[in-house]
Amino acid sequence: MRRLNLIIGKKQIAIASLTVLLGAAVAVNFIVSSGKKDEMTAPSTQVSANYGDTAFVSNSAGGDAYFAQARLDKQQTRDEAAQVIASMYNGGDMTRDELTVVETNAQNLSSVIESENKIETLLKAQGFADALCYLSDSGANIIVKTEGLDAAGAAKIKSTLLSEVEVANDNITIVEVK
Repeated sequence: MRRLNLIIGKKQIAIASLTVLLGAAVAVNFIVSSGKKDEMTAPSTQVSANYGDTAFVSNSAGGDAYFAQARLDKQQTRDEAAQVIASMYNGGDMTRDELTVVETNAQNLSSVIESENKIETLLKAQGFADALCYLSDSGANIIVKTEGLDAAGAAKIKSTLLSEVEVANDNITIVEVK
């Protein structure tokens, strides 16, 4: 009996359980993603060499509902990030260097939120019905509500984005929602 206990221990049971759980998650992801393939639209062709590095994508999902839900999700994510930073800062057991890093992260988050809001406001002022901006270290995603995005509209979006932040052309994605 002792030998069987050595073969099947708590660690092995935990690893087997996690493996089964991971397999189930992969299966669910596969089932869900295969059902959505028909709903996806292909990116439109790139119009000009000047904007060849910018990806244009069209999506016809319900525009107003999409933007409302996306704004809610974005705000919840930002609130969670702010709470994490605040809890780290108020934790009390951090060194001065660690506190400096947390303060820098808080300032960076604040700067990103301000830039995103400014870009969204400027795009709406330029005549787009609605706009969302997501900035990251690696690039920018702009989602606009419009009935037809042409090269001139994409140029406006790109110009507005680049007036506020520095992003490489190949890291800019513009998505159209009708």
